[in-house]
Amino acid sequence: PSPPQHGLVFDAGSTHTSLYIYRWRADKENGTGIVSQVEACSVSGPGISSYADDPAGAGASLKPCLDRAMKIVPAEQQRETPTYLGATAGMRLLREENSSKAEQVLAEVSKAIGEYPVDFRGARILTGSEEGSFGWITVNYLLETLVKFSFAEKWEHPQDAEVLGALDLGGASTQITFQPGVPVEDRNTSVFFQLYGTNYSLYSHSYLCYGQSQALKMLLAALHQASSSGQIKHPCYPQGYQENITVAELYDSPCVRAPSSASPGLVLTVTGTGDPAACGTAVQRLFNFSCRAQGPCGFNGVYQPPVRGQFFAFSGFYHSLHFLNLTGGQSLSLVNATIRQICNSSWKQVQELFPTASRTQLRDTCTASSYILTLLLQGYKFNMTTWPSIHFIQQVANTDVGWTLGYMLNLTNLIPSEPPRAVTELPRSIWIAATLLLAIMLILIFCLLTATCCHRNSLAYEQL
Repeated sequence: PSPPQHGLVFDAGSTHTSLYIYRWRADKENGTGIVSQVEACSVSGPGISSYADDPAGAGASLKPCLDRAMKIVPAEQQRETPTYLGATAGMRLLREENSSKAEQVLAEVSKAIGEYPVDFRGARILTGSEEGSFGWITVNYLLETLVKFSFAEKWEHPQDAEVLGALDLGGASTQITFQPGVPVEDRNTSVFFQLYGTNYSLYSHSYLCYGQSQALKMLLAALHQASSSGQIKHPCYPQGYQENITVAELYDSPCVRAPSSASPGLVLTVTGTGDPAACGTAVQRLFNFSCRAQGPCGFNGVYQPPVRGQFFAFSGFYHSLHFLNLTGGQSLSLVNATIRQICNSSWKQVQELFPTASRTQLRDTCTASSYILTLLLQGYKFNMTTWPSIHFIQQVANTDVGWTLGYMLNLTNLIPSEPPRAVTELPRSIWIAATLLLAIMLILIFCLLTATCCHRNSLAYEQL
């Protein structure tokens, strides 16, 4: 058998970058559906969008993980190893703010990757729709709802498998993608795929600035603008917590606009009040839940059909709730009670509960979990009945769930649009052709033998 092939994909997110190393069998037909993750390498430092004023630093940050990949991929295969870098909402925001700086960052990361002996196929900024769609492909690919290898030893579309919805929460954006039970009315949110000979019509939308980091920044900015001084009372921070932050640090993103009267160097004092009810109210004010007259919507007037089927929630959804041990299928009432309890805890109590957690994580636990609950229930319109259909996951079959695997599968054509043929039998048309050819050969041999016999009998008669 041919040696396995490898693929590399950089996930250049808003807060950090990771390199995923994948492997699959070289025989594409046999290898369909058997791509596995070899390793995930976390790049040290912030996301590449943070290097807007130091583009070369963005490229240099990738090299330790590339060095690691070169030790995993056999040297003789490296030049045939497809390598990609996909940047998400952090770079989408930087492009909005300063497109030339975004281009310089992409140029530097491309230059760094290009120094390695791989088949580099480019660095680009994904659209929100692409990010959501590739995450959906990853989830359904790993859980074999698109195609699976049957007991009859052939690839088949699972007749009884419903495709799964995907919920992704990054640092700067959030995505929802699923197959609705009604036609998608808004063309801007409609996605169409043909995978393994089956058509999929999906709803997908990405909300920029509603990723966890940017949403928490928007909340702090709203609290600042509601206060009349440099003292900010934060109802989601634990009581007894206090920190100082400058106006420039608070308003360093396109998602938050500084008031004209604010001085960039002004130091603000943020004090936690630990008030769950006030926290919930403040978080809800980040959204506009009014749908007006255009039909069903998620939030901010964006069309969304009713959620349907089972959903897999990953990235920030998983990490924030896993910290509170709420990713094991707990009821909505228990999730609510746990979040209320953590939001009621003082800074001292939170530190005692989670002695190994970082200061930032402890500070943001109540805010992040409250935000996630509001986003899922009031933003995406899940409720008490549909809550059990959300499954919070990090991995499936030792593979991280995110957009990177779906992106690589799509670009390397490892998921064909036509159904793959069975791997242990020839197609019926070839059997028919082979049978006809064999019959013709037998007839020709019979005719040749008959002619030879007749010729010999004729010679014998002439001799007599």
